[in-house]
Amino acid sequence: MSWIYEARLYDSRSVASYVAMCLRDDQLSRGLQGVKVQVFRTRKGNYGIRYRSQRPG
Repeated sequence: MSWIYEARLYDSRSVASYVAMCLRDDQLSRGLQGVKVQVFRTRKGNYGIRYRSQRPG
């Protein structure tokens, strides 16, 4: 399964990490298993979030 990228970029890693944690918790509450959420840094120094998950079953 391929990565899904969030459209928004953040100035600080701590804010991006908080949003990633909320996204992970939201996916887990929906019953999705194997959720992987990562914070990445762009070339310009901003931070983004990407994630992928497996379907329940």
